[in-house]
Amino acid sequence: MIGLGYDCHKLEIGRKLFLGGVEIKSDTGAVAHSDGDVVLHSLCDALLGATGLGDIGEHFPDNNPEYKDADSREFVKQIISMINKKFFRLMNVDITIILEKPRLTDYKGLIRKSVSDLCELEIDRVNIKAKSSEKMGFVGRGEGIESFCICEVERI
Repeated sequence: MIGLGYDCHKLEIGRKLFLGGVEIKSDTGAVAHSDGDVVLHSLCDALLGATGLGDIGEHFPDNNPEYKDADSREFVKQIISMINKKFFRLMNVDITIILEKPRLTDYKGLIRKSVSDLCELEIDRVNIKAKSSEKMGFVGRGEGIESFCICEVERI
């Protein structure tokens, strides 16, 4: 079974930027109820979609004060536990991050390792891609960030 996840957040000067559980050196960070980690949010939605378990907003609603400034790594851990209890096994993850700046070349390996560890998945089953939007749209103007994730799970 295949799951597709997507997330985007507005960027704001002075906020921290987290991608895949890794803090990225940047002048801007995501505006969000939690830590705004678009990589992990798209991963959560892909996992939930592949297993028919809804979406991230159903499990971790942004109007719940419990999740204010929450570490998105905890969302992933809870969802991995949830899908394991439903007898699903994650097979692979492919993530695309769309961000104009900063460039993520030096961070992709760290993000890949972090996602691999969080998902309890061999590192060669995790792929991280970083793209710009060639100065087009809200991402290209530096106003926001997007992430897409696709994953495969199998029932065990």
